[in-house]
Amino acid sequence: MNTKKFIALFTLPFIFSTSYAIQATLLHVDCTKADIFVENENCAQQLSVVLKNAKTGEILNQQIAKLPQQKLSFANLSQDTEYQYQVLDTQNKVEVNGKFKTAPDYKDRTPPPDFSFAVLGSSYVNDKPFDVPFRTNGSEYEIFNAVAKAKPNFVVWANGADTLRPADMGSQEAMTYRFSKSRKVAEAQNVLNNFANYGVMANQAFGDKNADKFSPTAKNAKATFKKFWSIPQSNDDALYYCFSYSDTDFFVLDTCSQRSNLDYKEYMPEILGKKQLQWLMANLNNSTAKFKIIVVNSPLTNPVKSKAHFTFAEKERKAILDFLVLKKITGVVVVSANKDFSEITRFVRAGGYPLHEATVGAFTNRPAKEVSEMNYFRVPNSAITVRSFMLVKIDGAENDRRISMSFINSKGEQLFNLTLKESELRGQ
Repeated sequence: MNTKKFIALFTLPFIFSTSYAIQATLLHVDCTKADIFVENENCAQQLSVVLKNAKTGEILNQQIAKLPQQKLSFANLSQDTEYQYQVLDTQNKVEVNGKFKTAPDYKDRTPPPDFSFAVLGSSYVNDKPFDVPFRTNGSEYEIFNAVAKAKPNFVVWANGADTLRPADMGSQEAMTYRFSKSRKVAEAQNVLNNFANYGVMANQAFGDKNADKFSPTAKNAKATFKKFWSIPQSNDDALYYCFSYSDTDFFVLDTCSQRSNLDYKEYMPEILGKKQLQWLMANLNNSTAKFKIIVVNSPLTNPVKSKAHFTFAEKERKAILDFLVLKKITGVVVVSANKDFSEITRFVRAGGYPLHEATVGAFTNRPAKEVSEMNYFRVPNSAITVRSFMLVKIDGAENDRRISMSFINSKGEQLFNLTLKESELRGQ
């Protein structure tokens, strides 16, 4: 065989590989701090991360990443300021270029700034040795370009960064491989490097469809989540957390770690667990933000009986919905995932304003061919059965704020939009 032809054939799969040996993910960014996650396949080579002022180019900080996967925190930053960071190898070669802007510290200073964020649903990065034969789930990775073009202030991964395969569930090393691979998709680099990214503990990153806190996968799944994501403000060792941006508070819930599927005699199904439920109620009660976004993997207001919905833990669901009405919690919008189609639910309730929930469906995973689920609270024409993401904008004058939710396809085209005024999200 001709040697040149042999080499070309041997290297062909690598030419089209989406893998990056060195990769960085921008995580939580607030007014004065930014977290950056660095991955390096060459364990023998230490990387350095240099932080610069984006306008002047002045080097402000430099840190060393010694581990294959490591989170670095850059503190004492200035609010509402643009920064640039670079990941360098031992030869000072720039492997990653990224940028970010710290959040504005607007309270008692200026009117609330307008902003937007993207919400991504079910993701799937193809990996032939571990995938089901004759079925390609992941596709249209150019949708990441559409996300970047929308220029959100940050990105919420409401259904995790990838889907666990059966072979991934035996060890933390296997889970680490799965989620490391998902961050090395070529099209995803712009989003991961240049926009703050927030993770949600999701069913497809926790175990199989019946996984709960008693499952063998629970310990490894929780440890892997902590490795790959930031948890900005939480209690104890929890995976649920909150953060703020402009006049909006975000409450990111964990529907996996405290979930119990057991329904027998005195044992009732739980999704959040008592401690997390109390945490959510207490923080909603204390919040003075105009908008309060509850981010949760499992749909809350969808009335269809399903283990994938909060209807499975009806007691918890009722407790949350009753609390919102009785305590007159204003400005609440729910964002969820864990489905293969998108929809907006307008949940009508006695004594309170209609509670709107936007559920994001397939992002790079395979979408549903049709929607047969009978959600009688679904907003007409909001069901989306193509790969898409949601862009949420919060803008308007200080006394006339509004929230706009749009589903956008891989070409950047708007498929559906719903806009609500803050005045519509107040108790009756």
